[in-house]
Amino acid sequence: MTDQKEKFVQKAAPEFWYTYARELADTADAIFGKSKGQFVAYIHKNADGSTTEARRPLVSRPVLLLYGLGLENILKGLLISEDPMLLQGGKLSKNLQVHDLAKLAERLKFIQFDKSEIQLLELLSDVVPYHGRYPVPREAESIKPEQYISESIYDACRALFKRLEMQLYKLNYQGIDGPEGVRFANLRLTHLDGEADFITDELDMDWDGFSKELDS
Repeated sequence: MTDQKEKFVQKAAPEFWYTYARELADTADAIFGKSKGQFVAYIHKNADGSTTEARRPLVSRPVLLLYGLGLENILKGLLISEDPMLLQGGKLSKNLQVHDLAKLAERLKFIQFDKSEIQLLELLSDVVPYHGRYPVPREAESIKPEQYISESIYDACRALFKRLEMQLYKLNYQGIDGPEGVRFANLRLTHLDGEADFITDELDMDWDGFSKELDS
C-alpha cells in the first residue's frame, strides 16, 4: 500500500497537472484559431409575424470547455505546489475535489485575482458541467443564458493561463518536498525563461549573462 501511495503522489505532482493543463489550452488555441471569424446565423419568426436575427460563433463551447478544464488543472497544480500535504495519505484532499474554479482560485495564497479574472472563472465553471457538454442542465430551474466565446473572452483565458503558468513555474523551479517521501522534480519551462525574473534574480545576473552561462 505504501508503494501505491508513493506512486499516487508522484503522478499527482504539479508538473503533471500542468502538462494536462497545457495540452488542453493548446488544443483550445488550435480550435479557436481555425474557427475564428466563422459564425452560424439564425432568423427566428416571432408570433406577431416579425423576425429576429441572431448569430453565434461556429465553434464556442469546445474552446470554453477546454480552457475551463485547463485552468482547473493548473489551479490544482498550484494548490499542490503551495501545500503538497493536499496529497497526504495517497489521496486528493477534499479541497481539490471541487470543480468551482473561483473557489479554487480563492484558496491560493501567493497569487491574487482581480474582479474580471474571478468573473471569467465563474463563467468557465458554468461551462464545464453544462453548456460545454450538454444542451440543457439537469433541471429546468438551472437553465442560464449561454455566453459564447469572443475575442475578448479568449484573450482573457490566454492571459490568465499564462499568469498561472508562470506562478507554477516559479514555485516548482527548484523542486518541492511532497508527502510519502516524494520529491517533486525541478520544473523547467524553457519557453518562459525569457520572462522568468525569478531565475535571473536568484543567479544575480541579467538574461544575457544567464544565457551565456547555459551555453558554456
